[in-house]
Amino acid sequence: MTGVAADLDDPASLTAALAGVDVIVHAASYTGSDEAQYEQINVLGTRNLVAAAAAQGIDRIFYLSTIGVYGPGPHRNVGEGELEPNPVTALSASRLAAENLVRDHGGLVLRPGFVHGPGDRWFLPGLAHIVSTLGVWIDNGVARQSVISRHDVGRLTTALAVRPLPDAMRGGMLHVADRIPASVHDLVHVAAAQGLLTPPTESVSYEQALHVGLERGLSARHIDLIGHDHHYASTRIWADTELATDP
Repeated sequence: MTGVAADLDDPASLTAALAGVDVIVHAASYTGSDEAQYEQINVLGTRNLVAAAAAQGIDRIFYLSTIGVYGPGPHRNVGEGELEPNPVTALSASRLAAENLVRDHGGLVLRPGFVHGPGDRWFLPGLAHIVSTLGVWIDNGVARQSVISRHDVGRLTTALAVRPLPDAMRGGMLHVADRIPASVHDLVHVAAAQGLLTPPTESVSYEQALHVGLERGLSARHIDLIGHDHHYASTRIWADTELATDP
């Protein structure tokens, strides 16, 4: 297979790249610190891609978004369609806007949980930074998080993309996560095994953590991420793809 370069800012390049294409997996999102790029790449770029797909008659688009569009928790075992998105950052808002463009076209949005695995520069390192800066557990690390390996994101997305998209799924959304959430306690110990931090020895309440965290330069969003449940039910995608969860 020969790769073809294209630019979300360049509609002509997208049109050329999509010649002969049957299905699109859209995983090109800007997640850096330049807020102007959120609109330019995530929103306008996705609009360009959807328009190019429409011009080529491609109706199967799968967009890899994020559970970050739901905003602050606690969220416990939330199924698809049970909770309205509530993005609290410009980045998450731009991802939600991109979702809406894809769904309006009849594509399928995939919202992965926290992704881990080789090349992870954000999730476990970020969790380790927050916990080590805070210096204590929040409620002994009982908060549960929807997580998924990079490998499973790939095989679930591929399994969906290689088969026809049922009419009932067009314009829809699926959570992409392990069936069983992971506790912050367990995730911290995974990060510790990788040398990212030393686990805390003391625990405080959520409200106490907010006070301590703000004093140490953390935001309320940081405390929410490690102190509240962010658990989104993902049974549908595993059933629809008929894949088994990796041990």
